[in-house]
Amino acid sequence: MIKHIGILGGTFDPVHYGHISCANYVQQHCGLDEVRLMPCHLPAHRETPGVSAEQRAVMVKLAIQLYPKLQLERLELDKHSPSYTIDSLKLLTANEPNSQFYFIIGMDSLCYFRQWKDWQNILQYAHLLVCERPGYSADDGDAPFMLSHYGVTDIKLQRQAKAGCILVLKNPLADISASEIRQQLRQPSLNITSLCTKTLDPAVLNYIQTQQLYQA
Repeated sequence: MIKHIGILGGTFDPVHYGHISCANYVQQHCGLDEVRLMPCHLPAHRETPGVSAEQRAVMVKLAIQLYPKLQLERLELDKHSPSYTIDSLKLLTANEPNSQFYFIIGMDSLCYFRQWKDWQNILQYAHLLVCERPGYSADDGDAPFMLSHYGVTDIKLQRQAKAGCILVLKNPLADISASEIRQQLRQPSLNITSLCTKTLDPAVLNYIQTQQLYQA
């Protein structure tokens, strides 16, 4: 029996409600067996996170503890080289040949997808599920090309193929920025209650405080 697994990659520095709401929406809306949050160790195209990979993994586990169909994927945590999507999908497929993978990205990423390493090979190993992002549209950048060549209109059509189809979702928008959260956490006058209710799970915020992460 084929298992349908979503993969949401990122630095999760720190993981916030935007990540969790997106993962939960995709899992439920697309009827996936599970969605795995996959923190990268060394991002290929972004600044290296200021906290350790293991600390970011702990925060993910805390954030998803009330969501049984959201899981932590540790595949990239122990790597000592930059994390590329194609390499991770190859490993996942080799380890779980009876699973069908759905790589979850934002519309911002689809707009420059042809700049990703081996982007065509990525589509041989997984489908793409594209979440709406504020300020980006399917008319921008690479999105029109990608959707005209690989786009489908619903999850049933996507599941008819093993990989290679792109589905754009109508997820609720969550305009939350991890960089803004880090900036807020460095402020001595931080309104903890306001930050907690709007962006961070209380267990994640408590871990950040006890570990004294993101200090100025």
